[in-house]
Amino acid sequence: MFSVKWQNGVLVESKGFSIVLDPMKKVESADFAFISHAHMDHTNAFTDSNKIKYSTKETAALYEAVADRKTKNVVSCAYGQSLSVHDTRLKVVNSGHVFGSAALLLVHDNVTFFYTGDFNFANTLTQNAISPQECDILVIETTYGRPDFVFPSREDVYDQIVQWAASTIMHGDIPCFLVYPVGKAQEITRLFNLFTSIPVVTHPSITRANATVNSFGGDLAFYDLAGAGEEILKSGNCVCLFPTSLNSRAIKMVYPRARVATVTGWGLTFGKRSADTTFVLSSHADYLQLLSFVKECNPKKVYTIHGYSEIFANKLKRLGFDSAPLEV
Repeated sequence: MFSVKWQNGVLVESKGFSIVLDPMKKVESADFAFISHAHMDHTNAFTDSNKIKYSTKETAALYEAVADRKTKNVVSCAYGQSLSVHDTRLKVVNSGHVFGSAALLLVHDNVTFFYTGDFNFANTLTQNAISPQECDILVIETTYGRPDFVFPSREDVYDQIVQWAASTIMHGDIPCFLVYPVGKAQEITRLFNLFTSIPVVTHPSITRANATVNSFGGDLAFYDLAGAGEEILKSGNCVCLFPTSLNSRAIKMVYPRARVATVTGWGLTFGKRSADTTFVLSSHADYLQLLSFVKECNPKKVYTIHGYSEIFANKLKRLGFDSAPLEV
């Protein structure tokens, strides 16, 4: 049987085995750690060089590229591959969130535990949706676990992005996008590669992430801003991707012709902020997708984490699920 609790991450214990999932800090009581994907708020365990860590090879490579830091003591997991640790079986499945992202299945004494990590329950241009897994215990992230978080059609948003970029170029300006270097940057790069002939120029942090994806067989086409992309950007006939660590004002100080768009699911609540426009596009499941996913997993117990965990747990209770937020 599994014990599940919050200890700066999801701490799971079974007989002779303990693992912390996406820890935010060091968790000394856990024998092992699991890193679900390469976003920096989930990769703290990579900095613990002594602990044995499980992740996909792609996640470790993206972390090394973006953080410019080598990993140690990482056990690489491939989608669908089973590993045995003591009497517990581990298997990772694609979580649909970003390149290399993984959800984790643990099986011990015929009890199945399933941890989604950050996940997407819709196909994108770069990722396939997560596959529901029947389980006894489900730990699900609920970043958008509030009823008003229902995203527009992805295909419609793709069309809006391309049309805005083309119109911006026609008016003599440069369409620039603030995106996460891991995940959204690859999706937007792929969008313009597939449906336009507009060159994609990338900030060096995004260049490193895109190049890592290509090293695993991806075919993203882009030009580094610190290289050939500089001249292309001067021509104005391109789109340029910047990391979200920058802001619209900073970009326009360097590139006065820039028009800046944010690309995020949070656009439903905060609008365009200081940018010129916002496109509602997320790598997470929205509220309706979260509900559908839980129903298809059909768990006996559900723990919610992150975002609107309490609101979503209460909704699941009303639907008849034994559910509770884990971070309380």
